[in-house]
Amino acid sequence: MKKLLLSLAAISTLMFANTTAYNYEVTPTIGGVLPEGNLDLKSQLTYGLRFGINLDNTIFDQFELGYDRTNNTKYDAIGATEKTAFNRYYGNLVKEYKMSPEMALYSLVGIGYEDVRNEMYDNRDSMFAQYGGGVKYWVTDSFALKAEVRHAVKFHGGDNNLFYSLGFVIPFDAKTAPVVAKVEPKPVVAPAPVAKAAPKDSDGDGVYDDKDQCPNTPKGAVVDEVGCVKIIRLHVNFDFDQSNIKPEFKKEIAKVADFMKINSGYKVVLEGHTDSKGSDAYNMKLSDQRAKAVAKALAELGVPNAKITTEAYGESKPIATNDTDAGRAENRRVDAKFNK
Repeated sequence: MKKLLLSLAAISTLMFANTTAYNYEVTPTIGGVLPEGNLDLKSQLTYGLRFGINLDNTIFDQFELGYDRTNNTKYDAIGATEKTAFNRYYGNLVKEYKMSPEMALYSLVGIGYEDVRNEMYDNRDSMFAQYGGGVKYWVTDSFALKAEVRHAVKFHGGDNNLFYSLGFVIPFDAKTAPVVAKVEPKPVVAPAPVAKAAPKDSDGDGVYDDKDQCPNTPKGAVVDEVGCVKIIRLHVNFDFDQSNIKPEFKKEIAKVADFMKINSGYKVVLEGHTDSKGSDAYNMKLSDQRAKAVAKALAELGVPNAKITTEAYGESKPIATNDTDAGRAENRRVDAKFNK
């Protein structure tokens, strides 16, 4: 069994490396058991394996199936020389509480069956119920550590066992990354050889329809020469989980300040964005902090506060894949859009 667990861990690490969002996980475990005194058993060492299935749109985040094995446990009764082994099979429902992009606390509740190989001193095969909790820490995108404590109560006699374990989490079956839709420019159709009609500007953005590649532009938005919303994409490289602006990126923000000084009648909307690491609520707050950091820098460069607004989009509008470090770096950005 030990060789099987080590083989599964090694194979899974090779096959499913660099996973960020996934459907399943395998967790080899090692730990111990503190039995209730009346069971006449010594403390036990255990090893096992769990298979977790991540859940969507439920109150719980995961369902896991587990197996624990204990070998050659001595009975602790006076004069006893007998030994026994245990096989424990169980299923748990798990709820995670995100503390940071790398760490989460979790609680669990479940039910299982204990197989006692040598039944003595009131130790019998029995169903049991259990509850517990632990902490999960992602060392890399493809490997996490999990420390856990569980309290189990047997249906036979109401006897108690306290389990503690350390697990090595290996994710697999990555979820499909969201596809970023590309806006294709509207082709310019040559008019039929008829009498020329007066040029039209249907969306009122100042660019006639025959040259407008972005029809239905929102009213009041500042557009470029082909009728698309003017965006200055600030290539301010935010560090992971940070909103502080480094001095070397102030030149990017100065481009927006210069544009606003030339076009004094314009207003600017700063849109904050993040990569996909962390929860939706966490990323929404972080993107708001990044947009406000750029707004503060603009104000220091002379742009009136009344002409600056901020909006937070979190991870909802990526411009690159979130499956690579380079793609996630591109998504940690602030976009500047203008209106009149």
